Amino acid sequence: MSLSRILTKKNLTILGLNSGTSADGLDMAAVRVVQGPSGRSFKLLRTSTKPYPAVLRRLILGAVDGETMKLEEVVYLDNILGRFYGSAARDFMAKLPARMAIDAIASHGQTIRHVPDEARYAGYKVRGSLQVGSADFIAAATGKIVVSDFRQADIALGNEGAPITVAAMEELFRNRDESRLIVNIGGISNYFYFPAFRSRRHVRAADCGPGNSLSDILTQRLFGQKYDRFGRRARQGEPSVRLVSQLRKSPFYRGQTTSTGRESFGQSMASRIVDRGRGFGLSDHDLLATAIELTAVSIADRAKPLVRRDKMLSKLYLTGGGKHNIFLIDRLSHYLSDLEIVPVDKLGIDGDYVEAVAYAVMGEACLRSRAFRTSFGKAADNSRQPVSGKITQPPGYMKKR
Repeated sequence: MSLSRILTKKNLTILGLNSGTSADGLDMAAVRVVQGPSGRSFKLLRTSTKPYPAVLRRLILGAVDGETMKLEEVVYLDNILGRFYGSAARDFMAKLPARMAIDAIASHGQTIRHVPDEARYAGYKVRGSLQVGSADFIAAATGKIVVSDFRQADIALGNEGAPITVAAMEELFRNRDESRLIVNIGGISNYFYFPAFRSRRHVRAADCGPGNSLSDILTQRLFGQKYDRFGRRARQGEPSVRLVSQLRKSPFYRGQTTSTGRESFGQSMASRIVDRGRGFGLSDHDLLATAIELTAVSIADRAKPLVRRDKMLSKLYLTGGGKHNIFLIDRLSHYLSDLEIVPVDKLGIDGDYVEAVAYAVMGEACLRSRAFRTSFGKAADNSRQPVSGKITQPPGYMKKR
């Protein structure tokens, strides 16, 4: 479907694609966006996940966790992931009934470097974020228009490019009468605070710190398993309060940025936990329990001030892979006893696909040239906000003259 025809359609069906910090695979969510008299509404139609082959996952994690990478390797990975995403999306669409036909694709890509701290380089103040997974390859494989590269417009306005899905999450989850706190626990954990519409409070969102990344890395190192299913191994250990206190002296906790990544909570942090934990006499299970404790404390520290100020806040809605970690949920309940912790699925969207849905919402907004808020609070009300995403069109056929 051509861009000109898409722009004439009142309602659109967008296929959202997301590959998170844990790099387990590609999440896909078909979302129907309906323009009604009272605004837009969203219906999740179909979901699927395409796991990465082992060799591809190794390449991704090597790029994410490695300190250096050759430029040609970045080019190759961008190419390979674009092909993988395009093939996965094409196969997904082929199984959809005609009534769910996809109008366009919105792909976040795979983050391989996130640099939120402002630095000086060649006389300029810079920061940035890099996602790979060529949109042109996706468009060529599917024949669909692709919206991608959502973070750069926000960075161009002087922001960090993260969290980038706040406005989409607001449209999906904000409520008139209930204040809502949504915590996404992927490789990194982040929170979204949506006060009730009748409240005068402002939306807030930021990364909390580690999510599943540390637990997964330590489980692989210490137990030779991909991840700690339901937190069973961590539950057998005793978290070290002393080590958690030391780890919380890391630069991210000083509050200079609102976002972070595996650069801060990946292999290097896992090595610190092992090295210092061994010095404290901690067992392998203790080390894993300590990583979970750091995640729980990091989330609780963000949530507690919101709970104190907003009496309409009674639940914490969990999304992402971390919602399956029962031990982590228990630790969150320990620190946030005033909140009922429930899966975000209770709000009508499968918690494993929230981010893919959010990118579908953002893709539709980009096609409509709608600015999406990335700055919040009273001071941001009249400020410029980005139109997030770049539009890539599929190949066409030349007409004979």
